[in-house]
Amino acid sequence: MAKKQQVDKRWSDIRAVLDTQGSAQLLEVARDLYALSQENRDFLNARYLASENRLDSYKKAIDAAIYPNVYQSKPIRVSVAKKAISQYTKATGDQAGTLELMMYFVERGNQFTVDFGDIDEGFYSSLESMFARILETLKRSDPEVVEGLLPRLVAIRGAAEGICWGYHDYLCEALAKAFPNAAEDGATTHG
Repeated sequence: MAKKQQVDKRWSDIRAVLDTQGSAQLLEVARDLYALSQENRDFLNARYLASENRLDSYKKAIDAAIYPNVYQSKPIRVSVAKKAISQYTKATGDQAGTLELMMYFVERGNQFTVDFGDIDEGFYSSLESMFARILETLKRSDPEVVEGLLPRLVAIRGAAEGICWGYHDYLCEALAKAFPNAAEDGATTHG
């Protein structure tokens, strides 16, 4: 019966208790949450401390997950990299930062393949999906944002030439469809 009661508790139950707390008690809870995990620290730092390096901890998490140290037998963990992006977005709502993390995800995954060779279809599907999200976001973005990121997308496409699983072909087609002029700027657009 005790387990059932645990499952039935919701945010509304916690909120009712928090509503009765004073600011000192709420600060104490926030401090305890901050001390509890690196994930919580990253969230609170991103939410409340605007700084040039607020993406750093999220980039480190993405890098460790999508470009792991193979010499220490670290596995690729795409879900961990995606979770870092999601957590940053929830913490800040910062579209530019989220877009930067998405770009970093694809750049590092692409570079991992270039450095260590072919992976598997699931890995490339994840990169393709993130690439598509970037393109969709850019289509709704200001021209300055597009100008800033389009060369990086072209570089990813160029570096992917020769990668299997139809990955390079997908990048060429998706980029040409979203930004036809990108196909004309020196990188190849055929597989």
